[in-house]
Amino acid sequence: MAKLVSTGQITIVDNNDARPITAFITASQGTQQIYTKDESTVTSVPNWSSTPNILSAKVYVGGTSSAVDVTAQLANRKWSNDLNTSIGSGTTLTVNTNMDPVSAPSKVYYFEADYTDPITGLVSHIIAQITLTVVRTGTNAVYLLPRGTTAIQQADGSTKNVAVVCVDLVRAAGIDTSGITYKFYESNGTVQVTTSMNTKYGMKTTSTSSAPTGTASDIGSNLPASNAWSAHNTLVIHETAVADIAVFRAEAKDADGNIYQCYFTIYDVSDPYEVKLISTAGEKLQNGVGSTNIYPMVWNGASQLSLGDTANWSFTWFFYDGAAPGNRAGFIDTTRTAVAGGRSITSNTAGAGSVITYSGAAITFAAGDMVKIVKGDGTAKYYEVASGTTTSNLTLRTATVSTFLNSPWPAASITSNEFAGGKLYVCTGSGSTAGTRTTTGTGSSNFITVTGDEIDGKGTIICEANRP
Repeated sequence: MAKLVSTGQITIVDNNDARPITAFITASQGTQQIYTKDESTVTSVPNWSSTPNILSAKVYVGGTSSAVDVTAQLANRKWSNDLNTSIGSGTTLTVNTNMDPVSAPSKVYYFEADYTDPITGLVSHIIAQITLTVVRTGTNAVYLLPRGTTAIQQADGSTKNVAVVCVDLVRAAGIDTSGITYKFYESNGTVQVTTSMNTKYGMKTTSTSSAPTGTASDIGSNLPASNAWSAHNTLVIHETAVADIAVFRAEAKDADGNIYQCYFTIYDVSDPYEVKLISTAGEKLQNGVGSTNIYPMVWNGASQLSLGDTANWSFTWFFYDGAAPGNRAGFIDTTRTAVAGGRSITSNTAGAGSVITYSGAAITFAAGDMVKIVKGDGTAKYYEVASGTTTSNLTLRTATVSTFLNSPWPAASITSNEFAGGKLYVCTGSGSTAGTRTTTGTGSSNFITVTGDEIDGKGTIICEANRP
């Protein structure tokens, strides 16, 4: 099923405001260490002295469905433990010493920077923080420790990134892999990830010496049946499984039947899409130009997607009336209203069940169709059709499907013959899709044509881009 990822609009006036900012820090080796002292042997798992824990700051501007990574554009970047003394100035910080469970069992790391909004010039001071902790255990202590990629970030092209998290069962002697089986649960902690979720998740195995990795091709792989345990210790999470932020639960069962659990958080900032609409005739129809072609241009961050990258996309187009700003209207179906300039209306009755009589051959109507009626003074109104006949007339009704037509054009307010001498047009679609158009990402042929019959003085066109 297609996923709506962005909406584009073309209009005369464009007002821009400062956009929301999301900042967080990820840790390559997780946020917790297990410290064990058994006789004279001291171990820290994971061992940050041998495999450093890389802290990475991530700052996004815009909502979840339009976020842009601006981390590299930040000024005055600083890492600290106290919001004062600097311990680094890049976008990453390397922690290569193990934590002391006695003197410092937890430590907070802060990332600060300044972001300047390119539109408003507003400077925002950003602070993100992450807490690293250590747990001191004895010989018999056992814990589940998650590690991996906890942010689904933007990717080049139409194939998107995934989050990949591995869980290790940690004992005093190290990570236990002997006869361990696993279950993963969605954010409410009760719905197990199973074969029925083959479009959102995948499972695989990561060795103790490797960092967990995965791609979209892993989605649907190795998923267990309901209530079944799996030998795979790694969950691959598709962006459709996470709307914004989600908490997951993992369980591990050892050879003795003991079950341990942990929780981890996944962020989704994977859809930094923007749709820009290009009109071949500009934003005005004048000097004999009676129509314009409008193309959707999809951008991923600062890069425009190629025609091939949008080959499987679909685009839904909406038209809003310029004479009544903010009110949904509809595109004209030129295959059903074949006469240029529309059909002439000869008469109409009053009220919500108004019967419209028009010239020319009869048009086949279905309940839920939308029609555009232009009165003699040029005022355009839109109504929902109840039925049509083969004798060049149709019956209107109070809109029951496209209810947005009830305001500002309630059918009950129609007066006798108010449309006589006007024009009738049939709009595209029917029912829930009335008035809209849909195109597919087939490259240079993907556009809509808008004519002067649709634009009555002024109109706004909105395009929703849906990525497969």
